[in-house]
Amino acid sequence: MRDEIKMNSNQIELFALPLFNKERLDQFLLNATKEESRSYYSKLIKEGLVRVNDKIVEKPSFIVKPYDKITLFLKPKEPLYIEYDKLNITVLYEDDYIIVINKERNMVVHPGPGNFRNTILNALINSINKDEFTDQERPGIVHRLDKETTGVLIIAKSEKIMRKLSEQFKNRQVKKTYLALVYGDVNYKEGFISMPIKRSKIHRQKMEVNLSGKVAFTEYSVINKGIFEKQIVSLLKVNIFTGRTHQIRVHMSYIGHPIVGDKKYSTKSCKNCPEIALHALKIEFLHPITNKIVSFKAPLPQDLQDFLKRCNINYDLDL
Repeated sequence: MRDEIKMNSNQIELFALPLFNKERLDQFLLNATKEESRSYYSKLIKEGLVRVNDKIVEKPSFIVKPYDKITLFLKPKEPLYIEYDKLNITVLYEDDYIIVINKERNMVVHPGPGNFRNTILNALINSINKDEFTDQERPGIVHRLDKETTGVLIIAKSEKIMRKLSEQFKNRQVKKTYLALVYGDVNYKEGFISMPIKRSKIHRQKMEVNLSGKVAFTEYSVINKGIFEKQIVSLLKVNIFTGRTHQIRVHMSYIGHPIVGDKKYSTKSCKNCPEIALHALKIEFLHPITNKIVSFKAPLPQDLQDFLKRCNINYDLDL
């Protein structure tokens, strides 16, 4: 084992165990806490907020050895005030409890480090009961889509509704259907991928298939195939039963069919194609108040429609 962790409200204590291999202090903190980036911990170290065996260490390259005690002093987070931004949001459905939208490409779902304005939540903040949410950083956000991914997204208007919807996601009662255009000739008409996923230790912005990760289940079927720049591409219907970060992108790359335009999980280049040819087409769940099954579908973005035509791919959205 690498470490033992003890926490209180303002600090974390970590203990390097006897079998621990020597490691840089910033890397040790990254691997032990799995919360922030390596540069974040490097900054804390340089600010004198990390001690090794009760002595302040200000060099991120300091080598941690077995039996060392590392104390990390946490900086209190400043409360996040989400300001309203006027953005063009396509609302598919709205009532007193939920908002369902068709997310456009390159829109961030909620504010975060380095991106506090012009998110979907900024645009909808006045449409929800923001003051009653326990989580003031992401009020109403039940699930997320990657910045580059388009499609259907649910926002809850109150804490009560958010909890009810979150429980459905947790219990895998929500049916999520995606369209994905992938590189290559997918041989099998249908497939099921059940490989666990976790964050990469080397590239912290990427996820990877790893047997020590969290379970992830992806089901796909081939809709049609086409040709683009002399290479075969396949249009897939994809259902996911878990909601891991980048799940479809990671799983499709793992089986050798990365998503067209996905530079993070593919080495293939693609000129004049959608940034990521992945669209959240449909979502089905129990309405949190009526308990009736409701289903919402988001039309494909124009760039993806145009690209499928260029590939000579016909498709039917009544899936």
